[in-house]
Amino acid sequence: MRKKILFYLLLSSQCAFAQDFIEDTQTSLSTRNYYYDRNFTEQSNVSALKEWAQGFILNVESGYTPGLIGLGLDVQAMAGFKLYADDLQTGAQLLPVNKSTREAADAYGEIGITAKAKYSETELKVGTLMPFTPVLFASKARLLPQVYRGAELKSKDLNQSLITAGWLNKVNHRDSTDYEDIRITGANGKFIGAATDHVFYAGIEHNLDKKNLVGAYTAKVEDLYQQTVIMAKTEHDLNEHLAVLSDLKFYRSDEDGKERAGAVDNTLIATNFSLKHDIHKFSFGILNSYGDTAFPYLTGGEVLFFLDGVSTDFLNPKERVKSFRYDVDLKDFVEGLKFAARYSKGNKIELPAYGGNNLKEDEWAFDLQYSVPKYMKYIGGVNARARYAIYDNNFAPTSAFKPAQELRVALDYTWKF
Repeated sequence: MRKKILFYLLLSSQCAFAQDFIEDTQTSLSTRNYYYDRNFTEQSNVSALKEWAQGFILNVESGYTPGLIGLGLDVQAMAGFKLYADDLQTGAQLLPVNKSTREAADAYGEIGITAKAKYSETELKVGTLMPFTPVLFASKARLLPQVYRGAELKSKDLNQSLITAGWLNKVNHRDSTDYEDIRITGANGKFIGAATDHVFYAGIEHNLDKKNLVGAYTAKVEDLYQQTVIMAKTEHDLNEHLAVLSDLKFYRSDEDGKERAGAVDNTLIATNFSLKHDIHKFSFGILNSYGDTAFPYLTGGEVLFFLDGVSTDFLNPKERVKSFRYDVDLKDFVEGLKFAARYSKGNKIELPAYGGNNLKEDEWAFDLQYSVPKYMKYIGGVNARARYAIYDNNFAPTSAFKPAQELRVALDYTWKF
């Protein structure tokens, strides 16, 4: 009799254990069809970069086991397939490319596993990660996202605040299936493209209210550089139709430890102000770089601020950038349709090995996005985006950033199960 009771107790506890873990599991399948076409308008080793590919991302996020500390497991399976790529025009980072033959792979993929634990509103994840912070974040700007390997802790236990801390030691880039060392970008000879053993980052964001927040983050890229940012985002409604928004970031970067990347001495001020009137938004941004070096960031990634450069990063030594942008939501004409136009110009650039001092660059970019309303049968939720950009500079032909005209077209859809 006792054995039967123990058996039923054990069975019921296992059922309860599995119930939260399995029933709270969320599964989604995302597809992305991506066409990338960059045509160089001046001297270059290749005339263009052109690739077309289809990607799939399966995400399975489990619930948590019951108890004081809940345990869970997430699995991410990604696959990309070549639709078109000429061996003479590969390198758009949609597909892995053979360095010797320049031939793009027909298919590639990977599986990421993340173990997680949760106590109250604090969550620890270990394994495959996609951090999203002002000092380090995984880029999603190609067919498949960039992912890191490490551990990340996030907590919302402090009222109206988000605390983040992470440790990373490997990266898998957007066009790769192999984890490799994390490196600093050395484009245009800004830094020695050295690798680090690991990266530590931490920060806090505090919501003053629903529309305003302040925060600070720091990153230590072992033996390469240290970086700290102080930031604030504000939104003030002048009336029911008009609002003023701001996005302010102050970065300070210095070399770290053994200084494998060379000297690092940079202060970056990124400010963006917007005036929003109903469906229209006008923005003006300034990105000023001070110090003896360029702004440091990690290879294969981007920097999380208002200026989303297409053919350049606008982060050269001494560079002064002004950016003008116009956004309009065309929902009154076609529900789900949006358009944006941006012009950015940088000058006073110092690149002695790539053209000298007082260099300049500029870029026009136009974005058109259409999200099919979800109530539309069969195709609701499909998202189509097209971006066309024209980039120019007076750098030397050997520069990493070359004058070009670029077109990107992406079609995304996600099924949730």
